[in-house]
Amino acid sequence: MNTIFLRRSAAAISAVFLSVIAFAQDAELPVAPLPTPEELEALDVRIGEITIESQNIFDLDDPEENRLLYRWANKLHVVTRPQVIRSQLLIAEGDEYSERLIEESERLLRQNVYLREADIETVSLEDGLVDLRVSTADVWSLTPSITAGREGGQNRLGLGVRERNLFGRGMLLSFKYKSTVDRDTAIFDFADRHFRGTRNNFAVRIGENSDGYDRQLYFAKPFFALDSRRSNGVSIAAVDLTEPLYDRGEIISEFQHTYQHHEVFAGWSAGLRDGWVRRYFAGAVYDDHEFSAVPETIDPIALVPGNRKYVYPYLGFETVQDHFEESENFDRIGIVEDRFLGTRFAFRVGYAPEAFGSSADSWHYRASFSNALVASKQTSLTVGTGIEGRHEDHMAKNLVFSFETRFHRRVTNQQLFYASLSGAIGDNLDLDNQLLIGGDSGLRGYPLRYQGGDMKALLTLEQRFFTDWYPWRLFNVGAAIFFDAGRTWGNNPVGAENLGLLRDAGVGLRLGNNRAGDGGVLHIDFAFPLDGDDSIDNFQVLIDIRSSF
Repeated sequence: MNTIFLRRSAAAISAVFLSVIAFAQDAELPVAPLPTPEELEALDVRIGEITIESQNIFDLDDPEENRLLYRWANKLHVVTRPQVIRSQLLIAEGDEYSERLIEESERLLRQNVYLREADIETVSLEDGLVDLRVSTADVWSLTPSITAGREGGQNRLGLGVRERNLFGRGMLLSFKYKSTVDRDTAIFDFADRHFRGTRNNFAVRIGENSDGYDRQLYFAKPFFALDSRRSNGVSIAAVDLTEPLYDRGEIISEFQHTYQHHEVFAGWSAGLRDGWVRRYFAGAVYDDHEFSAVPETIDPIALVPGNRKYVYPYLGFETVQDHFEESENFDRIGIVEDRFLGTRFAFRVGYAPEAFGSSADSWHYRASFSNALVASKQTSLTVGTGIEGRHEDHMAKNLVFSFETRFHRRVTNQQLFYASLSGAIGDNLDLDNQLLIGGDSGLRGYPLRYQGGDMKALLTLEQRFFTDWYPWRLFNVGAAIFFDAGRTWGNNPVGAENLGLLRDAGVGLRLGNNRAGDGGVLHIDFAFPLDGDDSIDNFQVLIDIRSSF
């Protein structure tokens, strides 16, 4: 009897045990979380398999995007090739795991206008090898280039076609005709930031203008990453165009400007050390400008700059701090922004002697500095300055000192206050280098190039509104209330009496496009001038696509 009882008890226990095992196999048991990036680096693991997942424009697993039009778009679009993505990574299989290089690789991928998203995540850890998944999402890259804009009372029109991701290889091919207040232009552009699978950049432009031509060629291997050690390249430009001189938004005089600017350079660096990069440059410049009166035109003011030519070698230096932050809804809408919040300083100086064919013995210099004085998730205050000019005949010529201060303060998750103060101070400016302010340069209630001088300043205040409205899964919608105030001072060789401080106020609609093109923001602004003379309209309508809010 006891034997039978024991057998039955053992059978019951076995049945329960087997049931538990079966339940555990069918159930989704919790999986231990993967180590954090800091823990992975402490474990000295290496990178195992890197999987590239290049996603199409629309996610058809999302019911809101699984629609006929979106399915057609996906079928017609050539998805970015995995090898194009892989060639841009700063990590490779077998390398030591580095969160810094992973984050920088994400930033490099997000710089591509043909990608909407880029993310690198850890998927598994086994036997000291961590597997990674690189996920990217494309935008619609083949677009008819139909652009219409209005700024400062002037219209712009452009017609053409542009492919930003030719054959899924990240190449740009563009044909465009555009008409602006300055000229009509037919342009062919080709650019490849990873020429023949390398880190080399190649770009060419051929333009035929109503007033001349535009020829440009660029081939270079830049410092593509913080730890890059070498850089070199060459650029060639030959341009012929009619340059206008403006006052009150009207052309006062014109002259023909033909110039050639050619440059060759090389750079060296020891790479990233203790959070800083130091780079050294050497190069040579050929810069030739010729001016003449516009044929068959009688100007009320006959102003033509003198010819100038400079041939010189130069030396340069740059230092950059490794300090970036991922944000959203600061200067863009609905996409990840990689904001540089570190310190950067750069300068270069060269000497152009008459013995090299230069117009005069002269020193040529430029320098720039930027820094984030305050940097947090809620608030940022950044400053930037620059100086550029030449020293010739014992005096400064065409000297321009510029500055900009930008302030962001997040009020709520969907509201942000923005302010900027920018300006420039010029000394002995070349006639073809006007300092202008107007509807095309931030003073939105006034005609373009409305007032000139050798000094200018502009204050912009904006209350920005970001919404969750995502119509047709194509546009992120935002809005702004703004106030601008600015003026110029000093010498304006073609100008009438200076009007002093100019102010405007207005409202604007913002449409962030992260499904097509380069992810720009469409601005539709209604601006009301508060000053100025009687010749300007009571309000200005500005329509433009810009890179930021």
